[in-house]
Order: sequence, then structure tokens, then C-alpha cells
Amino acid sequence: MDGTPTVTTSSHSAAGAAKAGGGEPAAFRRQMDEVVARIPMHAIRPVLDAVEGASSPNGERARHLREALVEHFNRLRPMKARRLFTSLFEPFLVDDPILYRAPEAVPALIQRVDMGGIWAALTRFAFPGLAAEVQGRLDAMARDAMLDAVMTSPDALVMRELMRKEALDFLYALAGDRKLADRFLALANEEAHHDAALRTRHLGCKAAIDGDLLGFVRALLEHNAALVPLTERMRRDIDEMQRGEMQRGEMRHGEAQAGPRPAEIDCQSALMVGFVRRVRDLGLPFRDQSQVLAWFAPLYGLNVKRRYDVFLRHVREHAGPAVRESHPLLRALLCHFNAACTTIREVVDGMFGDMDIPRGGVLAAPGPTRVLLDEAVERLDRALTALAGTGFLSSRSTGPAIRAELAGVSRCLTGTVMPALAARLQEAMAARHMPVPDHEDIVWLLELVWRWGRYLGNAGYANPELKSLRLYAVETGRVAFVQAMKAEEQERPAHRMAHLLRIRRLMAAMGEPVDGWISPVSQGLHRMVHGYLDGEAEIGADEWAVIDAFVDSVRGELARSRNWQSADFVDILRLHDARRRSDDGDNSGGGDNSGGDGGGKAPAGGRAAGPAPDPLRR
Repeated sequence: MDGTPTVTTSSHSAAGAAKAGGGEPAAFRRQMDEVVARIPMHAIRPVLDAVEGASSPNGERARHLREALVEHFNRLRPMKARRLFTSLFEPFLVDDPILYRAPEAVPALIQRVDMGGIWAALTRFAFPGLAAEVQGRLDAMARDAMLDAVMTSPDALVMRELMRKEALDFLYALAGDRKLADRFLALANEEAHHDAALRTRHLGCKAAIDGDLLGFVRALLEHNAALVPLTERMRRDIDEMQRGEMQRGEMRHGEAQAGPRPAEIDCQSALMVGFVRRVRDLGLPFRDQSQVLAWFAPLYGLNVKRRYDVFLRHVREHAGPAVRESHPLLRALLCHFNAACTTIREVVDGMFGDMDIPRGGVLAAPGPTRVLLDEAVERLDRALTALAGTGFLSSRSTGPAIRAELAGVSRCLTGTVMPALAARLQEAMAARHMPVPDHEDIVWLLELVWRWGRYLGNAGYANPELKSLRLYAVETGRVAFVQAMKAEEQERPAHRMAHLLRIRRLMAAMGEPVDGWISPVSQGLHRMVHGYLDGEAEIGADEWAVIDAFVDSVRGELARSRNWQSADFVDILRLHDARRRSDDGDNSGGGDNSGGDGGGKAPAGGRAAGPAPDPLRR
């Protein structure tokens, strides 16, 4: 992609085979290559260290094994010169598919795909000869050594410094040549968009590489020796503080699940202030508060660590009163918000564009699409919270544009997602004998829609369509649940239970319980519960939840009829208590045998030993 020479592994393999042919059969080398190909990439280095440290009597075989390991490790890393150059920016690089869709280049953000595009343009216009020379020398050095060791060798560091100086001089000259800059940016953006389209789904337009981003890259090249260790230190301190907070939260019995505490946010904000001062001590270019470099530390926390809460605290308390639309902090936050809104619209259009739900179409949400849309909705909420906390949402200058984006996201929810979800939800609940093919997608989409709607409601965009969908879903679920409790002739209890659990899971995605729909007088449900309790098969946690809800309804019915008790009700209670004791004893590994049953399965005659009173037979 970058036009640089790449490693030709075929010639290397042929040379290795020729060496093997002198002392070892070719079949041995082929067998060794097959074995090495099965080793995971993260395990190759320990295996290589073990081979080099072993005192093997057969040195020829060990040499072939080492060559195979090194070749396998380096084979998937052909663009060595590019890897060496981009290591200058490693602490600053981000791979964020949501921010691909920002309306402009995010201040102080360098995407990996953007750096790949810049490298391609540099090898075309800045130092094509040097890039080819570095690639050739790295290829030669990597024939006998692992690429990671090659990249940190003194010779490689000297070559990296040469490329850094050449790139810096070229970018300074590029600022004064408009035509060359246009050609440079065109090539860089073409390469970056091509790479980004391979990394994410449903990508429309991508944030362009512009002059501001090149200026930031130029600053990083110029001050690389000072910024890299400072950024590494900031990353380590932020990570250590987060890990410490998570450990303390776990000791407080799960408080960490609720999110960062205010004390942790205060500590992170104070840490950020300290790094802002250290950055500004680097020199005059870092002290102009209208420029990105002066706010490098909080922008790093936002772009790389995605700490919207810490960023909000920093803007409110330390950014000063001059935070306008052109301020780097506000521009970055608006880019995050707009990128989340654009991602939601593009993914929804891509998902539902070709689906004909009214004509029998089904949902299709692959794993990467789910992750992308989930993250976009979460990012929308966090960015919107930060915008509201800084006052930009209510501002006369920025508020209308933000509200227009929110209105578009709301229309996307109510006009596209909810009608398709309502149609698929009805069919999923009515599927009596087997689940619909997109049942898991429907459950995921239900959870997402309710979270999505809650976030919009918190921002003042609650819509009546979502409430209507909830009422429709609850009523449809209640009717389907009542029908599912009715057992047909020759129908196995497991089939009824599976249908009930599917409906229960769909309702749980909206936060609606189904226990109130369980009737103690349902003969089909009574037969199903009796079959589970009297059977030998293991009962799962979800199945126990339905059984316990039915037993609770039976207990409530018996409590209302003190002068008369149904024998069937009393029998199901005793059977339930016996099975519970049996399962609890099995789970405890036998436990205390003083109770007489030893934790084993109660015999059939043991049902009469339950705590329930003797029944009054008719």
C-alpha cells in the first residue's frame, strides 16, 4: 500500500530449503514449518528463547527450527520501514472506527490509518530512496533475528532518526508549497480511507487528513525526544490509577460496577493538570493556549483514554473562560459527539437498508456491527453528558447544531429501528416450537433501543413512539406467555420451558418481569413444572427462576384458601422442596449428612417428608 519494497519470503524459504537439503531431508523442513505455523504469535518468542537456550546434540535440527520460527514471526510484518518510522508515534496512535467518521480531523488525534496514509505520501514525495534503502537493510537484518529485536537495534534507531529528520524538513517545506501539499494530502487521504474501509463496516466519509493534522505530526517529529517519554509516563500513571480504583471498588463489593467515583475523577483531573504544566514547560510552542500543543494532555485523555468525565472536569475548572467554538478542547469534544451520531446513522442505514422486514426479512447483526453500534450509542451518551456539563448544549452558538444532530439520531431510532423491531418482536414471541433465526439479534436490539431511548430522554428528547413500543411489546409478550403456558398433547415439558424462557428473555431486555403472568391454575404450566421436578435432568438457573415463580404463585393461592387445600398444589410444593434440597446437597458436595438424606436425590417416597401441612383431601 505504501509503495515500499517488501520482504519476499519465497526466496528466504527456498534458501532455507536448500540448506536443509544439504543435511536434512526436505520432508523434515516441511514438517517443521507445519508445526511452527500452529504456534500462536504471542508464544513464538518463548519457544525461540527455549530453543536458543537448549543444549541440543543435534545442532542442525535446532538451527532449522530457529530459522522456521524467525521466518514465521517476520512473515506477517513485511512493511518494516513503515513500522520503524511509525514507532516514533506509537504512544499517540489510536485505532478508533467511530472517530473515522468525525466531520474533521480531531485535534491531537492520529489514527493508525492516517499515519499509514502519511507514510505512503512521504515515501512518494519526501524520501523514496531512503525508504527503499531502509526497507532493504531491515530485510537483511531480519533474516537471522526477530523483527522486534531488529527494530530496537542501534542500526535501526540510526535509520529511524534519518527518516525523522527527512520527514521534518519535508513537512516544513510542504507548508509553503500549495500544489505539492494538495497532491500530498490527496494521496495520504486515499490510502487512509482505503485502509479504514477494511477495518470497519458501513463507512461513508472519513475524517480527512488536513494541514492541522500535518502540523501536529510535524510538532511530534520536532519534539519527539521530549514528548514520547512524557506521554508514556502519563499513560502509565492513568492506567495505574484506574487499576487501583478498580481494585478498591472490588474490595467494596462491586462498587466499581457503577463507574468511577468522584474521588478518582478528582485525582485524574489533578494528574492531568500536572501534565499540562510539564508540557508547557517544554517551550514556547506549548504555551500558546489557542493551539493544540498547549492542551495536549487533556486531549490525550479524551482521544486515547476516552475519559470524558475527567475531560469535563478539566474544561470546567482549568480551561478558563475563553473556551469558544474554535478552542481545541471544544472542537475535539464536538468531533467525538458528531462522530458518534454519524456512526449510528451509517450503521443503522447499512443494517436495515437491504432488509424487507414486512415481507419476511430477518435481522442480521454480525458481531462487529453490534460492537460498533453499542460503542457508538455509549459514546453518544458520554459525549452528550460532557457537552451539557460544559454548557455547550445550551449555548446559542453551539446548541442548535448539537440539537439538530440529536434530532437526526432520534428520527433514525423511531423511523427505521423501531418499526422493524416491532415486527420481528411479535414473530419472535409467537414462535412456539423453535426460535426465529434472528432471536439473539432481536434480544440485542431490544436492549440497545431501550438504552438508546433512555440516553435521548436524559437529553430532553424522549419520544412517545418508544413508550408506545413498550406498551405494545408488553401486551404482546403477555398474550404470548399465556399461550405458551398451554401445553399441547404429546408435547415435552422442555419445549414449553424453552418457549417461556425465550419470552422471558425478551421481556428482560426491556426490564419487564414475567412473574406476574404466571398462573397457579394453569394445567399446562403445572404439568411442565411437575415434569421438571420429578425428572432426573439437571435444572438450569433460568429454568429454576420460572419454577420458583410458579411455586410462589402456588403458595400465594394456598394462603388465600385456608379451609381447603388442593392436593395437586401440596404435592408440587413437596416435590419442589425435595428437589431443592437434593440440588443444594449436590452443589455442596455432600455437605453435612446429619440431616439423613446425605445430599443425594430424595426417593420417590420421600415427598411426604416436606414441611408443608398435610393436605385436606376432597
